[in-house]
Amino acid sequence: MDKELEAITSGTVGFFWPILETGEFSKEPERGFVSKASSRGFEIRTLNEEPSVAISFSPNRPRPSAIVSMSPEGSAVFLQISKHGGKANFGGRRASAYNYTSRMVISRFPVEELSKPKLDVRVRELRAHFPGISRWAGLKVSNIKHERKPDGRLKAAVLRLESPEEMVVDLGSLSLIIGGHWEVDNDEDRASVYSPVSIGVKAKRPRDATELLEVLLRVQDLVNVAYDTFMRVDGGVAVMGVEAEPARYPQFWHDGLMEGPANRPSSREKKGLPLFCLADLNGAQGISRWVRLYREFPSAFDAVAAPYRIGGMTWHGYLRETAVGMERLVAAARKKGRPAWTKEKTVSLCLARRVGHPFADFVADVEKWADLFWSVYNGGKHQASYDPDPKDIMTLAASGNLLLTAYLLHRCGMSKSALSGMFKSGVSYQLRDRVQELVQNPPVGLRPTSSR
Repeated sequence: MDKELEAITSGTVGFFWPILETGEFSKEPERGFVSKASSRGFEIRTLNEEPSVAISFSPNRPRPSAIVSMSPEGSAVFLQISKHGGKANFGGRRASAYNYTSRMVISRFPVEELSKPKLDVRVRELRAHFPGISRWAGLKVSNIKHERKPDGRLKAAVLRLESPEEMVVDLGSLSLIIGGHWEVDNDEDRASVYSPVSIGVKAKRPRDATELLEVLLRVQDLVNVAYDTFMRVDGGVAVMGVEAEPARYPQFWHDGLMEGPANRPSSREKKGLPLFCLADLNGAQGISRWVRLYREFPSAFDAVAAPYRIGGMTWHGYLRETAVGMERLVAAARKKGRPAWTKEKTVSLCLARRVGHPFADFVADVEKWADLFWSVYNGGKHQASYDPDPKDIMTLAASGNLLLTAYLLHRCGMSKSALSGMFKSGVSYQLRDRVQELVQNPPVGLRPTSSR
C-alpha cells in the first residue's frame, strides 16, 4: 500500500463527511477514526454527537455512497461502502457511534470541493500496478547493462528506465490502456526501483468507480488464469472526475485487487512461466474480448477465474462448477442459432470437439474422457453413496477446467497452435500423463453405477 494511504488508514483520527447517492452531504462532519479491517477493506467509526439523532436512531438510516475524510495525514474518499450501522447509548459511560465499512479508498481528495452544495466522487481513470507480469505482457520497463573490466570483474551497471509505448483498445465507452510504470527512490546508498506493468481504464466522462473496477477485476482474472495463482495488484493511481489533471496523481486501493484469498498461495509464494502470454491473445484486443465475453457467459468464466479469488474449494466442487459452466455456456450457444457443434451427446464432448486437436492430443481419447467426466459429474450430483478417490476427481476436474479455459481463450483470439503450446506447458504436461492413464484405465468405483 502507498505510504500516504497507509498513514491515512492506520487508525488516524479525522473528520468524515458521508455522501449520499445524490451527492448531498451535511456540512457538519462526523469525528472519528479509520483503520484497516482485520478481514478486508477499511473500518470507519465516528461519534454520533447529536442528541436528537441518538434518540431517533434507526437502522434504516440511508447508506452513504462514499465518505470523504480529512485527517492530519491527508485527505481521501472512501468508496463502495459495504456496511453501515451504529449504536445509540442513552446516558451511562458509552457514547453513541456510527460504523461504516469501505472496500476502496482514493487519496488526495480535493477538499475545496466541500464548499459546494453537492460532491462528485466519480472517477475518470484508474490504473493498477501489476508486479511480476512483464513476461506475460511482453513489456520491459527496466533494462540493466553491465560493464566489465578486462579481467571480467564487474566495473559498472547502468540502469535505464523507459515507459514502453502504450497499447490502447476500446471497451465501448471506456478505453483499456496497457503500459509501464516506474518509480525511483534514491535514498543515498540504498536506491530502489519499482517498475511494474500498468493496466488502466479510462472514461471520457466521470463514472462511478465500480464501472472501471469491474474491467480491472476481469483483467486480473485473466492474469490469474495465466499464472495459475492470484496475482496481487500492489498499487495504483486514480484521476477524480473533479480534477482532470492533478499536480500529483492520487493513489487508490481496493480489496478485490489487492487482497487474495487467505488460504491460497499468492504470486509472492508461487512463481513460474505463464500458461499463455498477452501476445497469444493478439494483445489488448484479446483482453477486450475477454471482458465482453465475461459479461455474456458469467458462469463459464467464473468456473475458470473465481477459484483464484475464493479459495478453499474442494475438488468435487471444482468439478461441479466446471460442469455447470460448460452446461450454461453450451445452452447459451444453442439459443443463438443452435450451431452444429453443440449437438454432441454431452456438453463435455461438445467443448472437446470444438477445441479440437490440442485437447484431443492432451487426453488421447476425447470420447472416453468426455463420457467419464460427465458420468462422474452426474454421479456426484445424483448418488449420495458415490465416493471415488479424490485424486481421480482432481485429475478430471483439472482437465475439464483446462478444457473450458482453452475454449474461452480461443473465443478471445488464441489460435489452435497457441492452445497446443498451453497444453504442452509444464503444468499441463504433468496433468497429461495422469489424465491419459485415467481415461484408458479407469479404476473400479470411479464410474458411478448409473448416470443420468
